[in-house]
Amino acid sequence: KKRSLTPTPKPPRPPFPPATRKPEPTEAQSKEARSYMWVFIALLLGMLLSSDLMLPWKLLPLVLGVAAVVVGVMTLVKVVRYGLGAFMRIVVSMGLAATAFMTLGLAAQVALWPLTAKYETCMQSALTVQATETCTKDYLTFGGMLPQP
Repeated sequence: KKRSLTPTPKPPRPPFPPATRKPEPTEAQSKEARSYMWVFIALLLGMLLSSDLMLPWKLLPLVLGVAAVVVGVMTLVKVVRYGLGAFMRIVVSMGLAATAFMTLGLAAQVALWPLTAKYETCMQSALTVQATETCTKDYLTFGGMLPQP
């Protein structure tokens, strides 16, 4: 038997399947994603409206912010998974970014509880613009630990 030095040709590969579009979301999927989005918006608004509360009530917007981040991520996953369009993705993404930013700010205020309490007490007793500026400067320099701007 003679062996051929030329390789045997491979059978041709089958063509790629045609690109399929994601099916349009069902009415139930759209309704579910919209309801998650409304809960997310309600939590975000609750956080915004309660963010000026004094300690210890400042914990409420922090809890609302954490809940809003969780629900916002769940909403974004549903919007992407169901293919609900670019507008909803953009709205939820922007809301999620704003929520995360505000939640981090509230967490910092709560983490710096003694300084925040001192600032709030100072601002309540400040009667002049100069007094409020002094309170703010003291707060922004962490009670004099950082150099003044």
